[in-house]
Amino acid sequence: MKDFSQIIKLALSFISLVILSIGIPVLIVSCSSSSEYISEKMDTPLQQKIRQLEEEEPNAIVQFTGKTNAPISDEMKTTLESTGIKTESIVQDIFTASGDIESIKKLTLLDFVTYLELVKKLDLK
Repeated sequence: MKDFSQIIKLALSFISLVILSIGIPVLIVSCSSSSEYISEKMDTPLQQKIRQLEEEEPNAIVQFTGKTNAPISDEMKTTLESTGIKTESIVQDIFTASGDIESIKKLTLLDFVTYLELVKKLDLK
């Protein structure tokens, strides 16, 4: 019986070691990779702008509009702004904001953010 409990302890130690050796690198990669984002949540002009600025001016501020899956609550606004963006206006489930490339990419990872698009400049001539 004593041998059986030692085998169980050894097996549990081995399983723990395997889980840690696989889990920790996966966690580090998933958390540290700020370049990860969901491009499908962005319109084509915003995707193009981000690619251009990554090469030319990575700290540039971009104005954009976003849509969420529900009217934006105070908690949702706080979460949006925790990514580093600055909200400018909010109407129901639509918001206008500005932020750098990394903050915009972080927005795409929020479950309640459904779409982001580059602000369109109006020609009032």
